[in-house]
Amino acid sequence: MELPPRTPLPAGPVPTLDELCRRAAVRVGSPVALVSLVDEEGQALPGAYGLAEPWYTERWTPLTHSFCQHVVTSEEPFVVMNAHDDPLVSKNLAIMDLGVIAYAGVPLRAGEDGVVVGALCAIDHMPRSWSEEQVQELRTLSSEVTHELGLLIKQQG
Repeated sequence: MELPPRTPLPAGPVPTLDELCRRAAVRVGSPVALVSLVDEEGQALPGAYGLAEPWYTERWTPLTHSFCQHVVTSEEPFVVMNAHDDPLVSKNLAIMDLGVIAYAGVPLRAGEDGVVVGALCAIDHMPRSWSEEQVQELRTLSSEVTHELGLLIKQQG
């Protein structure tokens, strides 16, 4: 699958999505969690918890800093124990610039056709194994994120 065209939501913060990210980080024991909406130009981060500056304020990264793009293109969860050892992401600039070493992301779907538009992800700055229970926690929270995204799209429409 290809990346979708420009995301209809702003790249700025959305407090309800920030709170869902906080809950995700607590539930899986990670220092960072994000709601990432990926398109052909980059990824907007309307939800974030634990993200360092300037990224937390900017709420956007280019695809060179996106692990979430692999969730979107595969339409499946993407789990990385150690980014340095994963050939799909070992050269991704998020490793150096954002400290992404371990990553677990699940798809976020939008619209009636359920197109994957992004990911709810948890990030750690050191290698770690992600349990199936932790990935399931992200899946469970992703339904709440999807609901919130639907409300935002209706408000803008």
